[in-house]
Amino acid sequence: MVFSGKKGKVVAKLKSQEPVAAVEDVAATKEYFLVIFRCPFMRQREIVHIELYNVHNFAYAHSLKGCCNDYIHIFAVTHLGSHLVAFSPIPNTNTTEILSWNLESEDHKHLAKFPSIPAGGVCSDLRYCLAFCDGENYLQLWNLASKINDQSLTVTASKGKKTNGIQNIVTMERYSRYAVCQNMSPGAVTVWNIVKSKCKHNAVRVERGLIENTDVVLVRDMKLFVLTDKGMASFADPPRPIFQTLLVYDLLKKKFIKKQTGLYIIPCQKNEYRILEGGLLLGLSENRDHFITWNLETGFIKDRIRAEYKDKFSFQAAQPNQVLSKENIKLYKEALSKGTTAALCLPWERRNETKTGKKRRWQKAVEVELEKLQTLMNEKNNAIDQYLLSGDQKVAVCSYYAHHLSVFSLESMSHLHTIESRESMLFLHCAALTYDGLYLVLTNYNEEEKVSYVTLWNLKSGKVQKRLKNEPNVCCIAITDDANRIIFGVMVENRIKIWDPFKHRHKLIRGYEGLHLTVSSKLHILEGAKAILLAGEVSLWDLEGGTLISIFTPDSKISCLTVAFDRQTVLLGLSDSPVLITLKMLSITNAGSSTGKDLFGEESTSSEEEPEVS
Repeated sequence: MVFSGKKGKVVAKLKSQEPVAAVEDVAATKEYFLVIFRCPFMRQREIVHIELYNVHNFAYAHSLKGCCNDYIHIFAVTHLGSHLVAFSPIPNTNTTEILSWNLESEDHKHLAKFPSIPAGGVCSDLRYCLAFCDGENYLQLWNLASKINDQSLTVTASKGKKTNGIQNIVTMERYSRYAVCQNMSPGAVTVWNIVKSKCKHNAVRVERGLIENTDVVLVRDMKLFVLTDKGMASFADPPRPIFQTLLVYDLLKKKFIKKQTGLYIIPCQKNEYRILEGGLLLGLSENRDHFITWNLETGFIKDRIRAEYKDKFSFQAAQPNQVLSKENIKLYKEALSKGTTAALCLPWERRNETKTGKKRRWQKAVEVELEKLQTLMNEKNNAIDQYLLSGDQKVAVCSYYAHHLSVFSLESMSHLHTIESRESMLFLHCAALTYDGLYLVLTNYNEEEKVSYVTLWNLKSGKVQKRLKNEPNVCCIAITDDANRIIFGVMVENRIKIWDPFKHRHKLIRGYEGLHLTVSSKLHILEGAKAILLAGEVSLWDLEGGTLISIFTPDSKISCLTVAFDRQTVLLGLSDSPVLITLKMLSITNAGSSTGKDLFGEESTSSEEEPEVS
C-alpha cells in the first residue's frame, strides 16, 4: 500500500504480478517504487522477484529477477536510483555475496564475496559499499563501480549458479598417496596427490564427461566403475528398473578398459554399493531383504546372502489344540515363564483373588507375552534399513528398524548370527565398527527401563561385551581398531566423552564456546590419541590430555570429510569449491613417511614431501 503524507490516507495498492508471492521489503527512488517479493520457481525452489511501479501513476513498470541462490539480507538503492545492491548470505556457510540489479537494463550481477555475515550495510554510491559485521570493530569497503560493467559477472535471471563443490572423497589403501574426488557438477572426477606440498592446490588429473546424472560411480584402485544404461527389465513381473551396462575407466591409462553389457544390476542408493576383492560388486536385492554379489567379469549374480533365523514363532500355532514344533515349544515355555513373572501381583490382591481370577490373570499375561514374541518374529521380515561394512570388507552388519541386527561374513558369503534385544530397537544411525569387524558399538534406548545406553557388542559371540548406562543425546561415535577406546559426542551439553570399556573408566571433555553438536556431526580417531570432530567446523582434540588443540573454520560449508590411511591426514571437501583441502597433524618424530611413488608425473613440477614440524 502507498500512504500519502499530505492526504493522510492510502492512495494506492500495489498488487504483485505473480499469482503467489510473499513481500520481503520495499524501497523507493525518484522514479520507482520497489517491492521485493520471494516467489516459487518450478515448484521446488524460490527466487527473488523485484517489481517496479511508477511513483506518479502507480502503474506497473517492469520486473527484476534474481537467482535461486539469492537470499536478500540487507539492501540499498544508490542515490542516483540506477542500481539496487544487496547482501546475500549463502545458506549453511559463513559467506556472503554482494549482488546488484540495474533498474533499467535488468542486468543481475554477483560482484563480490566475503567470509562473514554482515549486521548492516549501506551503498548510496557504487564506489563506496560499506558493511559491518558482528564481532568486528572495523568497516569493510568495496568499490563496486570498477566491476559494475563487467559482463562476465552477469548471471541469467532465475537461473541458479552451478555448484562445483566436492560431494565424495575416496582414499585407496593401495595408492595411499592419492585421493579421488567426485564433484557435484555432473561428470567431473578429480585425482589429488595428498602428500606433495605443491600438488595440494591443483588436481593431478581431471576427468569430465565420463558420467551422467543417472549413473552410479564407484572407485577402487584408480579405476572408476560406472553403472549406466538404466532401463526397465520387461521380463520381470512387475517390470523394474535395472542397470544394464558396466563401464570400467582406468585413471592411470586415461581410457575405458572394459564395457560389460546385458547386466541385471538392481538400483539402490549409491552408498549401498561396494566393490569387493576379487572383482565383486555388493548391493541389495529388489526387496532390500538380502545382499546380492555380482561377478564383474561375467556380469552375473554370484551369491545371494540371506539371513537365516533359527527361531520362528507362530502365535496361531501356540493356541489350544495345535501341534507345536520343537522350536515353538521352547519359545512357548519361555513365554509361559515370563508370563508367570509378569502375572505377579501385590500381597493384598493375592489374598482377595479367586482361583478363577488368578487363572484369567495368568492367561492374559501369557497372551501378552506371546503377542510380544510374535511381534519380534514378524520384524524378521523387515527390509534392510542400513548396513555397515568393516574396514577389511569381511564383515557386514545390517539393521532392519527392529529389535535385532544380522551379522554376515563376506568371506564365506553366509549369515553368521543374529544380535537381539527384546527391550531396545537396534539402529546403526549412530554406530561404529572396528576395522576387522570384531566389535560393534552403538547407542540404544531401553524401552522398559527408559534409559539410554552405549553398548559394545562382540560380533564373534553375538553377545554384549560392555555397556555404559544413562547416556542420552549421543549424536556421533568412533571406536579404535582394538576397541580399547570409544569416544562419542553428546548433543545439548556439547561435550565429548571418552570411554575405555576394558579398563572400566570414562571421562568428559568440555566443548569450546560455539561448538554445536548435531546428528550430522562426525567423529574420527587419529594416530597418537588424537580425534577429529566435524561439527560445522573441524576441531582436533587431545584425548589423553582432554584438551582442544586447534579449530579449522572454512568460509564455506563442509560437504564431506575423510581420514587418509596414514591416520594423520584429514581430507575435506567444500560445498562450493572444487579444491580438496588437506589438514595434517604436525609431529617432530614423524617426517614425511608416505610409501608409494608418483603416478602422474609430479616429480618434474613438485617438490618432495615437506618435513613435519610441530
